[in-house]
Amino acid sequence: MEAMVSVIVVPEAEWKALLAGQAELIRLVKEWQNSIPMTVSTSPYITAMKFMQAVRIGRTKFDQLVAANKVKTIKKDRKIYVPAGEVERYFRSL
Repeated sequence: MEAMVSVIVVPEAEWKALLAGQAELIRLVKEWQNSIPMTVSTSPYITAMKFMQAVRIGRTKFDQLVAANKVKTIKKDRKIYVPAGEVERYFRSL
């Protein structure tokens, strides 16, 4: 079978406009990427809510895992914290 080749002729002005538009899009994407704050957690603990979001479970399942000692938690005042390593350990234990 022969490969077919198609040739498209684009006027130079339109070609330059396409290239300029592409350059503008690339610039905007890079600007957007630089505006996203990089949040690096230095704490070895995350909140229970962040843990549930990370492993995509609800509060009932979280409470069941805690009751079965499958997830370690630390309670300070009314806030529940989970060691950050528990997310990885949760997925390894599945």
